[in-house]
Amino acid sequence: MSKKRKVFREDREKSGFSLFSPSGQGFHPDSGKAIRRKEIKIGGLGVGGENPVRIAGMLKSPCTKESMLLREAKKMAEEGAELVRIAFKEERDKKIFKLLKKEVSVPLVADIHFNWKLALSAIETGFENIRLNPLNISRKSELKEIIKEAKKALVSIRIGINSGGFRRKFKSPLSLAEEMVKVVGAYIKFFEDEGFFDIIVSLKASEVRTTLLANRIFAGKFSYPLHLGVTATGPYQQGIIKSALGIGILLSEGIGDLIRVSLTGPSRDEIKVAKAILQFLDLRSFFPEIVSCPTCGRCEVDLVKLVSEFEKKISGLEKDKMPKKIALMGCIVNGPGEAYQADIGVAFGKKKAVIFKKDKILGYTKEDSLVKDLLGKIRG
Repeated sequence: MSKKRKVFREDREKSGFSLFSPSGQGFHPDSGKAIRRKEIKIGGLGVGGENPVRIAGMLKSPCTKESMLLREAKKMAEEGAELVRIAFKEERDKKIFKLLKKEVSVPLVADIHFNWKLALSAIETGFENIRLNPLNISRKSELKEIIKEAKKALVSIRIGINSGGFRRKFKSPLSLAEEMVKVVGAYIKFFEDEGFFDIIVSLKASEVRTTLLANRIFAGKFSYPLHLGVTATGPYQQGIIKSALGIGILLSEGIGDLIRVSLTGPSRDEIKVAKAILQFLDLRSFFPEIVSCPTCGRCEVDLVKLVSEFEKKISGLEKDKMPKKIALMGCIVNGPGEAYQADIGVAFGKKKAVIFKKDKILGYTKEDSLVKDLLGKIRG
């Protein structure tokens, strides 16, 4: 085993969250008892408990460009965002709440940094949740005022820490992860001492390993719902890969109740990627899944073109009228098996293909008529 892989394994064991139950709920490392995340409400949206993993989005348009902001919010909600967060930077941003509420019905979250009074304004305005950063809003007198008003308004609070908020270097991903949990833990204790428990937590880093370790450590100690994400992920492709790894690994371990994919790109794309992560882990279902082979020298049709054409044809069709899994396979090695196991699929041989539906052969087709014939069989 390489030195790096050994360190990775040791760090995971030190995080204290290495055993998982069949149901996906983690086991506390000390008691061995299953940890069930408590349910927290963001407006009418339940997070944690028995709820599905939720999808969060964040608006990228400036609050000063109202028409652009409203269009973006509407597109995000249509794409599948179940709550929308806005950077609440100054007092005048209050007016955007009413404008957004006219366009979207999902809960709205105010993202607050540095100025604690903006948290009071956001609560008074009607935001259903506020995000506080323990690294830049930490005075006890100020937090007490925020907690008092949040209690009155039944507003939940996300305690969100990012690794970039620390102004020093750490010797390892594990040491940074431990410090993140330590800071959040102290913050939570203050809130609990004040009688406030409507808390969601996020621990994000730009490095996947730190993100994994911080959330594992936290999950082994607390039962508050976790908002997952990898922050500052870099260029578009890197961002998708980092997000899929960081969020996907944790979800596969039973950790996480709400996810936000962060990309240096359109907010709508972030929602699409979040949906894909959840669907490919069999946690939720949003769209027809196409199973297609990577092609090799055995493939004697232009499968890349066929898959692209088919994907475009089904993009506008109603999801409820489509099979959940559709296989488009290029040769006889794995093609028949994949097509047989999908809800419907085709497996090519030499220019010709067999169309399967579950365990039955529906018919045969050729390369130039595949898309038309397959859609015909799907429509019935």
